Amino acid sequence: MYEPKFLRNLRRRVNQVVARWRPHPARFVYGPQYQFAWPGIPFDEVRGERVLTALASEGLVEGEHIKQPPLASYHAILRVHSDAYIESAQTPATMSRIVATQVSDRDTQRILDLQRSMVGGTMLATDIALSTGNIAINLGGGFHHARATAGRGFCVFNDVAVAIAEQRALGFHGRVLVIDLDMHDGDGTRTIFAADRTVHTLSIHHSNWDDAPAVESTCVALGPDVDDATYLDAVRTHVSVVLRQFRPNLIYFVAGVDGADDDPIGDWSLSEAAMLARDVAVFELCHQLAPAAALVVTLAGGYGPLAWRYWARSFAWLQTGHHRFRPPENDELTLMRARHLARLLHEDELTGRGNDGFGLTLEDVMPAHVGQESRLLGYYSRQGLELALERHGFLDRLRGKGFKEPTLVCDFDDPSRQSIKIFADPARAELLIELVVHRERRVVPGFELLSIDWLLLQNPRERFGDSRPQLPGQRFPGLGLFAELVALLVVACERVGLAGLLVTPSQFHLALQWQRRLRFIDPRAGARLRALHEALGGLPLGGMTTALQAGRVVDRRSGAPIAYEPAPMVLPLSPELQAALDSEGYARAMDEVADDYHYTLLPAP
Repeated sequence: MYEPKFLRNLRRRVNQVVARWRPHPARFVYGPQYQFAWPGIPFDEVRGERVLTALASEGLVEGEHIKQPPLASYHAILRVHSDAYIESAQTPATMSRIVATQVSDRDTQRILDLQRSMVGGTMLATDIALSTGNIAINLGGGFHHARATAGRGFCVFNDVAVAIAEQRALGFHGRVLVIDLDMHDGDGTRTIFAADRTVHTLSIHHSNWDDAPAVESTCVALGPDVDDATYLDAVRTHVSVVLRQFRPNLIYFVAGVDGADDDPIGDWSLSEAAMLARDVAVFELCHQLAPAAALVVTLAGGYGPLAWRYWARSFAWLQTGHHRFRPPENDELTLMRARHLARLLHEDELTGRGNDGFGLTLEDVMPAHVGQESRLLGYYSRQGLELALERHGFLDRLRGKGFKEPTLVCDFDDPSRQSIKIFADPARAELLIELVVHRERRVVPGFELLSIDWLLLQNPRERFGDSRPQLPGQRFPGLGLFAELVALLVVACERVGLAGLLVTPSQFHLALQWQRRLRFIDPRAGARLRALHEALGGLPLGGMTTALQAGRVVDRRSGAPIAYEPAPMVLPLSPELQAALDSEGYARAMDEVADDYHYTLLPAP
């Protein structure tokens, strides 16, 4: 549902004011080391960051309520996992079995570091919950399939079990309840505590992964085709029974959202309302039936780029007690974050023109460079650009993908063709990003735009497959950083006073990607792309490009094959350009010329 901007801003301001006298009950554990691209898995590497950004934008979390996770020591992990297993987990063969895809030595170490960080996050969250009485949320973890001597299902180390063992070593002897509502069975946690009467594991899931008995467990397999009412009834019934009978002192809520209807891995179809009602039920039942118990939340399963929205809704309810929170779209959220971080960067840091004289760059003092524009857009020094990429976390995103030493190579001397390249390391053997831009004053008279003349984002260590087909112009699969880069370009435009972004997509699939944010300057080009998309709409993206290249899209009246025609697109940023490209007038103009474009897709031969 559309929400006017002024209402959204008013609601956020009210939340910020209310927060001054109504303390928020939750504390969060999160760090940039959680950003990790799982090989071959649709895992959103910044889902935790998205949750925090959305909550912070509403005034629902403060910086002092977010703690950085430590790296769990192997000494702590050995309280749960065997020496032999930990040693074998260091090998690509074992790790490949755990994550169900082939991984390299490099990826093996990255996965170990990630899971040790998230184990440390659950350990820290447990400390916070027990010492402060606040609900502590680790925006990661939930590795419930890991057993003492084996891992599987993406789970190497069982973070909840390690955190419990750590507290036992510190002298905590209370009863522990694990409420596991991931769609997959919490078999590893149940197995680890099978003989421990002080730990009760409740798992409500699709199907059992293990039928071995445990002295304190409730194992509920609901099977396929579970509707909202059946699921919520099972959650409320079993959680309330266990809370009354077991009377825990410490509760872990493994809040997986892979049962949601839009999850690409889970095979339940629970609604957005049911996912929120589930979490509300757990929080309320814990508060009512075990008010003195410490509560720790871990995320567990939830895949694809929209999984974060379920947790954000639940944690917003937890912080406010109401359901008025509406998560922004991913693109809006990314831009909000980029704008916030941009406000923390000072002009002197970005330009190198410090008032003390020490900010001068080579270009400022070398006469040979007089008349040349040696800063990006006449503003960013090379060092300032790298600082901005660091502060925005963009280079960390590359490091999270396994490129430990991303290296910038810049050429700003020619104002008509300023370029930025980012390589995987100083050897410059693997090109990851190439961007060529210039200031453009002619395409939209009266407005100066940032023209993107060339943009390449690629991951040379990934390979194409059935789920990632090779598209025209691609040598390697993409990096998955398109939205973040566009947000940084928008921020750059706003900082230097450019009216908008300009791009002319060379390929049909690129035009579709850009169309989510930009529109064609000529409404006729927009109408053509819409007609093409409608004709190809039943195909996946790879199938669309194949059909278009094969000449299977034809004009209904003439029968002539149709080809994609590149045309300039713009993202208006200034109020003046937005008014000049009025959205209602543009849509009306597209509709007026729509009758000129009637395409149909011929069957495959």
